[in-house]
Amino acid sequence: MIYYHSHLHHFTGHPDSSSGFWGALWGAFFAFLFGLLTYVITKRRERFIQHKNALVKLERVLNKHLDDMALIEAIIVDGQKTLSQSKVMSNRLFDLQLPDNFDMEIGSIDLINKFFIYRSNVEHLNFNSRSTNHALTRLEDLFINGQPVPRENFNFIKGTLETFEKEIPAFNKDITNFLILTRIHFSKIKDKNSFVYGVINDHWEPEISKEEIKKEGEKFQKEVEQVQKQSKEGNF
Repeated sequence: MIYYHSHLHHFTGHPDSSSGFWGALWGAFFAFLFGLLTYVITKRRERFIQHKNALVKLERVLNKHLDDMALIEAIIVDGQKTLSQSKVMSNRLFDLQLPDNFDMEIGSIDLINKFFIYRSNVEHLNFNSRSTNHALTRLEDLFINGQPVPRENFNFIKGTLETFEKEIPAFNKDITNFLILTRIHFSKIKDKNSFVYGVINDHWEPEISKEEIKKEGEKFQKEVEQVQKQSKEGNF
């Protein structure tokens, strides 16, 4: 009998031990799921905030590019006059700057694709600027060394600048169109909740109509005209 009771006690002790084991296992499993869910939510929220900040940064970059292109155009026009007199222009063209790895910060596939195209155009323009500057430096070296410089050299660089000048309006239009699109993207998400809208979506591709693009373009043009008016009146 003693052996029987002892054996029964040993036998009935198993269910309690097994239940505790499975309870701990399920507890760890749900804790893992909760941790994973928290991680995903946090990362998506951070990605949304990064995308929103990237749009602000992109708008600033494009605005600066418009200002830079106005300065480059002025340098080109002045340079052509100087070269017409068989003189080397003192001013040099300069590169348009783009942030490194900026495409990794954008959360819209549509904007990323457009940024790739825009970056390619910027690189082409920068290459032309550097090539022109190199030719001007070589021309300047000839002057410094007291060597005669054939007029054809001045005419060649002048012709290059003329071609460059003709490309500026189209490039400015590309900058403006990209800027308008960026502004619309930002206006559609600036008031969105990062915990709701940001977490639910992996990418942020708002629907944009032609009418919205037209209205934003008109709004941007009025802003430009206002800035130009203030600049002429000296109200800054």
